[in-house]
This record gives sequence, C-alpha cells and structure tokens, in this order.
Amino acid sequence: MTKKQIHKIIYWLIASFLLAILLQNSIPYFWNAWLTALFFLPIAFLIKYGIQKIGPLKGLKKWIRYFFISMVSLYWGYLAITLAYWYFLELKAGSIEKTLINPVFIWVIIGFFILLEQIIFKKKKKSYGETISIFSDRKKTIIKINNLIYIESRGDFTLAILSDGSQYKNNIKISEWEQQLDGFIRIHRSFLVNPDFSTLNGNEVVVNAQYHLPISRSYKEKVNDFFNS
Repeated sequence: MTKKQIHKIIYWLIASFLLAILLQNSIPYFWNAWLTALFFLPIAFLIKYGIQKIGPLKGLKKWIRYFFISMVSLYWGYLAITLAYWYFLELKAGSIEKTLINPVFIWVIIGFFILLEQIIFKKKKKSYGETISIFSDRKKTIIKINNLIYIESRGDFTLAILSDGSQYKNNIKISEWEQQLDGFIRIHRSFLVNPDFSTLNGNEVVVNAQYHLPISRSYKEKVNDFFNS
C-alpha cells in the first residue's frame, strides 16, 4: 500500500467523522451517527469507480451509465438511512429529519467529499520539456511533448502519436523514449503513454478517449498502482 493510499484512507475516515457530526442532530449518540456515516462511504467509492469507467464511453451508453450510478447510489443511501432508522431509532416516527432522506442531500454531501478529495490529491502534471527533436521520414521534426499522447514500438521502429492524430515514424527505441519522457508510464513492452491523456479501463488504458491499449501482465501492478493512487 502506497503512502498516498494510506492518506486517502485517513481522509475518508475524517470525512466520515464530519458526516457523523451532521447526522448527530437526528441520530442519538455520536458513535451511532458515525456508524451510519460509514454506510454512506460505499456510495462515494461507487461513484468514483463508476465515473472512472464512464470516461472512455460516449453517447447514449455514457448517459445510461450515469443514470445507473445515480440510482444505485441513491438506493444505497436510502438503505443506510433505513438501517439507522430501524436499528438506532427503533422505528420512532419523526426521528429523522426530512433533509436526510432527500436524494439531493445524499448526492450533494457525498459529491462534496469526492470533489474535495480530488482537489487535495490531484496529481501534479509533469513539467516536460517543451519540445523534442526526432528524425521522421529523413526529416528533422520538432514535436511538442505536451501534444504527445503515446509511443508505440513496432519492431525496428517506433511511432510517436500526437493528440491531433498525426503519427511520426522514427528509429528511437521505446526504452530510449522512456528515459527521455520521465513523466510517461510504460504499460506494455510496446506502449508508453502520457498519463495526462490516459484513463485506466480494466485491462487496458484508454488514451485520448479513442485508443484502447492493452496492459501486459508484467506492467499491470505498476499501472494499477499509478492510476488508482
């Protein structure tokens, strides 16, 4: 477990304590409120995981996935409140404030903590050198590194693919590219990607929302740790 992952666990424990303070007005005793707050945490993880999976999707599938996540998270929120209502409040009518069973309350409070987490643990973009010079088709070509989305190795040559779709064939080995592009991450013996354009999607990395590149077994753990940290 990385230091960043430990920090995130601590963050969500603190978030659960803050949520418990909000719930304490309706649920007697702080520890009861805190246990109820813990039931809300799976909603946050569901939303985070779901949004990560939505990234590469487009069109109707994307909106269907958003709707599904919304409904499941809402259902779990109601379940958490129902458990508190049944176990801690012994089904006493009027014991829970109406705001706590409002779906807007559930989404807003969880959304706030997710957004705050993103701000606190936002990955700093690497400050790459502005350009790199290569020879492509016997011509010297200047490439802006911020536009370089991934490198693909094809035997005795490599392709440098840019965000506008242009490709530059060159004789630089992928291992040499990896040394020059410190912020890029190797996901396969044939692929080196720019994380600023990449999202993890199961056993592949989606680059620039259009290129689906496989993750090899030897790099899988490293790639998962990188994108999930």
